[in-house]
Parts: sequence; structure tokens; C-alpha cells
Amino acid sequence: MESFDLLQYQQRVGESIVEVCREQTSFDPVQVQLRFWAEDAEKLLKQHPGDRSQIACGPGCCSCCVINVAILLPEGFAIVRYLKQQEREHVAERLEDLWRQVRGLDDDERLFVQRSCAFLDEDGNCSVYPVRPLLCRSVTSTCSNSCREALNSKFLGEEKAVLMHQFQQGLYEGLFSGVAAGLEISGLDGRSYPLAGLVRYLLQDSEFETAWLEGHRLTWKDIY
Repeated sequence: MESFDLLQYQQRVGESIVEVCREQTSFDPVQVQLRFWAEDAEKLLKQHPGDRSQIACGPGCCSCCVINVAILLPEGFAIVRYLKQQEREHVAERLEDLWRQVRGLDDDERLFVQRSCAFLDEDGNCSVYPVRPLLCRSVTSTCSNSCREALNSKFLGEEKAVLMHQFQQGLYEGLFSGVAAGLEISGLDGRSYPLAGLVRYLLQDSEFETAWLEGHRLTWKDIY
């Protein structure tokens, strides 16, 4: 695979989002485009010469699922749609409980609370894996023990590095930024919000998907 221009990739993503948002009559084209880029990123990762066989992440490995995660509104809409299709709206209770404990916490404070993501099932697997956030996809580790140790070292005021697949991290972070930029150019709310807080809100307000397409923007009062 030739050298990859992450900035150019981010710009292409943004331009494609602007194109599908021109009509702004339905969320469906945006969701299709988001899915397209997520799948495209997976294809690019398979083509990349970096050795992904060293990545230790897998089903039930949820050490990092105790940190703050930011998502965009289209990601939130996709997760809510998936929950309803899978008849898993009962997760709303777990979201409510989690949000009461973590809202307003910065990254270190969120980690100290040690509350796992509300979307983990009893086996530690992600119950929304097909529509998991882009920034969740960006995180990897070459050693599950090192990952846990790095997170636990925070309690001692220490910093330990976690070896990650850097191309994967850059690719998904660029995808996230590209989508956000495209939404803002289109006059839509492209800001990021806390995962638990946003999905909790969207489950309660089924009309906001339409309002968002009309240019309405969330306030922090809505989320908090």
C-alpha cells in the first residue's frame, strides 16, 4: 500500500457528507454514508502494511470501556435505531444510572469512577458493535495486561504508554473529524457529545432526528 494521506482522506469524508446533506430531508442517506466510510476504513486497515495481528483486543476485552467517549449526532441516531431494531431499549435504565454517575466528569475523574459502558453485555462484549462509535474503533492495544496496567497507573498518578496501531487511530480520528466538518459546513450540528448522555437523550426524544435535519442544535441543558 502506498503512503496514505490522512488529511486528504479526512477532506474526502467531509465533502461526501456535505453532498448527502444537501437535501436534508432524511437521516437515511447520512447513515448510509457513515456506514460506507466505516466499512471503507476497515478495508484500508486490511490493506495497510502494519501488522494488526499484534492487536490484543477481542470479544470480552473491555478494559478501556471505562473512559469518556465522544460521539457525533449521526452516530447517536444510528445507535438508537440499532437498539430499537434489536429491541434493546431496556438499556435506557443502565444509561440513566451511568449518566447520573459520570456526567460532567473529566477524563481522569471518569476513569476513577470505574463504571463500565452501559452497552456492555454480561460477557463484556459490545452490544452495539456494528454501530459502535468511530472513536471506540480507533483504540487498540498490543497487550491487554499493559492496557489494564496503564489505566490502573492513573490511580497512582503515573503515566504508562499503551502500544497502539497508529494508522488505525489516525484513520478513525480523521474519519470522525471529516464527518464533523461536513456536518457543520452543511449547517447541521457537528459537535461531539458524551456517548451515554447523548444516547440517553435521543432515546427520550424520538423527534430530535427530524429537528436536527432542520438545523436545530442541542444545548448542554438538553444533555445534562
